[in-house]
Amino acid sequence: MVKIHHLFLLCLTLFAVFAAGCTTTEEITPPAPIGAEALTFVTEEHPPFNYIEDGVVKGISVDILLGTLEEMGTPVARDQINVLPWNIAYETALSEKNTVLLTTVRSPEREELFKWAGPFASVAFCIFGELYEEFEISTADDLKKYRIGVVQDDYAGILLKESGVSESNIIVADDVPTLISLLHDGTIDLFCHGDFAGRYFIEKTTDDPDHFGIVYRFETDDLYFAFNRETSDALVEAFQESLDTLRYQPDQTGVTEYQRILYSYSGASYDPDPSITREEVIGLVDGTADAIEKDTPDTFTRINAGEHPFWDRENRALYVFVYDTNVTIVAEADNPRLIGVNMRGKTDIAGTPFRDQITDIALAEGSGWVDYIWMIPEKNGIYHKSAYFKLIEGSDSNQYIVISGLYTANPNPAHQDRY
Repeated sequence: MVKIHHLFLLCLTLFAVFAAGCTTTEEITPPAPIGAEALTFVTEEHPPFNYIEDGVVKGISVDILLGTLEEMGTPVARDQINVLPWNIAYETALSEKNTVLLTTVRSPEREELFKWAGPFASVAFCIFGELYEEFEISTADDLKKYRIGVVQDDYAGILLKESGVSESNIIVADDVPTLISLLHDGTIDLFCHGDFAGRYFIEKTTDDPDHFGIVYRFETDDLYFAFNRETSDALVEAFQESLDTLRYQPDQTGVTEYQRILYSYSGASYDPDPSITREEVIGLVDGTADAIEKDTPDTFTRINAGEHPFWDRENRALYVFVYDTNVTIVAEADNPRLIGVNMRGKTDIAGTPFRDQITDIALAEGSGWVDYIWMIPEKNGIYHKSAYFKLIEGSDSNQYIVISGLYTANPNPAHQDRY
């Protein structure tokens, strides 16, 4: 029995020594995650998104990038963004770890080549030609009979191939000025590029910019930041979260930094193809008003959850929001970040105090219309909007203002939006 006791004590002692040795062994510290300050940024000249003016890199995507990094707490200097020929910028982002490309279209062919953050803007690719020529182009299928120039590795080449243009008819060059030279000497019939950037280079490099113009316009495509595949998921996710904050979180004036950036470069756009009628807006307001009058708490819950019909599942530009009479948002279908925020005295990006106007007119007249500038949910850019509103009394005996609106067409359709 004594021997067993001694053996037990010996084993206990050896275990204690072993455990002590384990706890005193130096622990291996995992490497710190790569932060945004370790990223490399590459881009091209593609105004209004990224370009050089007076030796300074600027543009919509540049300012959104810098604002997003500031929001992340890792600001970088503007001169840390490298402006390169597109094909070099693209290949650099493909091959070099922790490199970010701004900006590019996220296509199925590119999906697995990068990690993505966005979208944050849109671009319409167009076919440019000499306007004295008579081109018979009414559909993309008509492009097959022309020799069309594109910038190397640009999405325009993918777009043309998808439209049925043969590879032998797609002529590749390093940049748009070279494409314009090829157009001059007859090597190509047309070239394909983003609409605003194409017009920018035509004006910059030709003596007679009116000699050239858009002869066909493709559908609009969304633009993204493309991260090298070896960039950590956590970093890309943090970037996306900060980008969303920049886009949707208003500051003390009631405007988001995203709206401020877009407005400074391109102003507000008109909806080229309005999908909502004034009758639909009035119908949504009236239907929501009836629901609030019957059951205010339940209706607010459904609005804030983005339920149909308060946020139309078929047309996301049609949605409803509700103020109390002190201009506090009590229900918001498309942006729940705004719920509970008092908007008195706050304006749109053009300085219009539209919320105060809506409240004042509703209290005085019961209903009406007010014009202002705002974002279209699930679409990029800022647009002219007209809102209808109605003062009601809820089932809780409080007064509310129910609001919906439509994004408006250009009253002068002869004038084209920039993009």
